Amino acid sequence: MTKPSVAQYARKIQQVIKSHQRFLLTTHVRADGDGIGAEIALFHLLKNMGKSVSIVNDSFIPQIYKFMIPSSGMYIFPEVPHDKPEVVFALDCPTLERLGKTTGIFPEDVVIINIDHHIANDNFGKINWVADDMCATGDVVLHLLREMKADITPDMATALYVSIVTDTGRFTHSNTTASTLHSAAFLIERGARHTDITRYVYSANSYNLIQLNALSLATIRLHLGNKVATIWLTREMLERTKVNPIDTHDFADIPSSIEGIAVGVLLREMTKPDWVKVSLRSQNGLQVNTIAQKYGGGGHKFAAGCEIQGSIEAVQQMIIGELEKVLPQKP
Repeated sequence: MTKPSVAQYARKIQQVIKSHQRFLLTTHVRADGDGIGAEIALFHLLKNMGKSVSIVNDSFIPQIYKFMIPSSGMYIFPEVPHDKPEVVFALDCPTLERLGKTTGIFPEDVVIINIDHHIANDNFGKINWVADDMCATGDVVLHLLREMKADITPDMATALYVSIVTDTGRFTHSNTTASTLHSAAFLIERGARHTDITRYVYSANSYNLIQLNALSLATIRLHLGNKVATIWLTREMLERTKVNPIDTHDFADIPSSIEGIAVGVLLREMTKPDWVKVSLRSQNGLQVNTIAQKYGGGGHKFAAGCEIQGSIEAVQQMIIGELEKVLPQKP
């Protein structure tokens, strides 16, 4: 079946916006730059249209994105707004469950608009705009705003630029296309504060985070003929350096940055005992989301994750075993 066009999706969403007043915006647990940027851009859009709008997330906002959050209207569960929403925008989230505890405040008759770019999205909304050919959910939102002929302010442009620049790894990942760069250029033309983004997102690491980085580097190991690299973040490391796990997202890029590595794996002990968060990054075209899906996770073709019960050593062996099955063997 042919998917609706960008114009058709935008028209449906615009009709919902026009006919409702109370909106809630949310994204997946352990929100990243893409989900947060998409939320904030839509927040400003709806506010400027005179709507009642709030952002409610299951998890705390990483420190590096706090420079762009609104001064009011943003909540972390269990803190929630008083008014019940008529419409929920679920952003950058492939399943309803991945929204976490936020779903507990959705009225039964709420209209869910699901905007995403994950290939394995469950299409759980009344409207499901899943553009797996776009680099970021923020890019999908940008297409929506342009179709609506919205006045894109510098705050909106900054938020959407964060979405795009973080989900493309500063335009280095394979999801970077000519269209991606056109979107980035357009946002800079609309006032995206790209120098602020560089300073806050990429050049403002705390001393504690640098200490954690040093500890984690000592755990790097190579496997399967040096085609796989793993790195650990243990609870002891996080407690010792006083770093919030929400601020460790970029550690997943460290093992995959090693020359010659096909797949990098970050293993982080979670706060609940005997559970490990696994992040996979592919450098050779291997679709690691299929491995993550085996353990109830998901993501993109070349960047995915899951949560597995067990010790960090046992989980590492499980993931290495899965990778050994699918990585090409030398003749």
